Amino acid sequence: MALAFMFAVSATAQDQMPPKGERGPKKEFRRGDKPQPTAEMRADRLAKQLNLTDVEKAKVKALFESQDANRLKKQAEMKKTREEMKAKFEAERKSQDAELQKIIGAEKFQKLQATRADRFEKMKHRGGQAPEHAPEPPVVK
Repeated sequence: MALAFMFAVSATAQDQMPPKGERGPKKEFRRGDKPQPTAEMRADRLAKQLNLTDVEKAKVKALFESQDANRLKKQAEMKKTREEMKAKFEAERKSQDAELQKIIGAEKFQKLQATRADRFEKMKHRGGQAPEHAPEPPVVK
């Protein structure tokens, strides 16, 4: 009887999950989906936890606002740096490809580009890198 009960419970639990290929995206793990708590919300929470006075709460809120502004400034700097690095690597890759084409010739370089494009498509469909972060596919001329 206990064996039948355990079998029924495990079968029911397994039926609740959709098959692996049919699962939806794991949105609950993405940072961008949840709104970040404001400086005021964080100050309110801290004031309740620590019984802060109104003066202390105002100072904490000002500190949190300063930290948020600093964080946003640093994020903008990092985005600019990433874009600059991406442009630099792209220019370097084009230079290297031009040099390689001089060495192996246009026909073999064309074949290489087709191979790269195929590999890029396979990687994209396999889930190697997210499409928004994946490098541009090689241009087949």
